[in-house]
Amino acid sequence: MSGLIGAVSAMIVAAVLIARPATADECLDDWGMAGEIVRRENLITVEEVSKSLAADGVGQLVKTTLCKSETGYFYRLVIRSPTGQLRTTVMTAKVR
Repeated sequence: MSGLIGAVSAMIVAAVLIARPATADECLDDWGMAGEIVRRENLITVEEVSKSLAADGVGQLVKTTLCKSETGYFYRLVIRSPTGQLRTTVMTAKVR
């Protein structure tokens, strides 16, 4: 499990530091439906993302939206930094 968290941590840090705008074909507000997609596609879970952000000192996850583009699924994240600032970024919802 620690290997998975390490891998997730590296992806999140990279996503936060190199955040680029992503064009979404579809974003889901319904987490019942989004959760089904995460399970079906074997994507990194929001819980894993949240734990990794906290463990790395990047900040606290405030809001997550699952979106899909031509290249696959990604998360649109709102993160509260340790200094209290809110940042919006995106990260690929990689397959585990």
